[in-house]
Amino acid sequence: MSMDDFIQTLSDEQRAALLKALTGDDFKPEIQSRFQHEEPISEAVDGTIDKETKSKTTAEDFAMHKTNSTLGNNRRREAVKAQANQWTDTGEHKDVSTPDRARTPRNRAAPRKKKVRCHVCGKDFTINASLVYGEYYRCDRCIG
Repeated sequence: MSMDDFIQTLSDEQRAALLKALTGDDFKPEIQSRFQHEEPISEAVDGTIDKETKSKTTAEDFAMHKTNSTLGNNRRREAVKAQANQWTDTGEHKDVSTPDRARTPRNRAAPRKKKVRCHVCGKDFTINASLVYGEYYRCDRCIG
């Protein structure tokens, strides 16, 4: 497809937009309406936006304004000053009561202990069997 074929496929508005993009903002081609009963196409439809609308959208969407008050809060370190505790216990949920029931009995078996000897200092210890791993046990004193 050659460039001439491509330009022929464009509508009048698309041709004007292409011409505008190639030549710059200062060139405003005259666009005729396609139908006799329509008014000529306005600048807003043409793609150009008046300066008032442009500045409003830019300010709303992209501008970030710093205030001087935030700069004043950026100070050096300050000592923490103790203040009186202002919290008071209001005793919420007084309507909720705990029912009187028998306590659950402890059914868990006693932990299994294992007798081990420290391979560094030679002392004997009785420790939880789940903590014993490996062939050579070291006591807490010999580890650190």
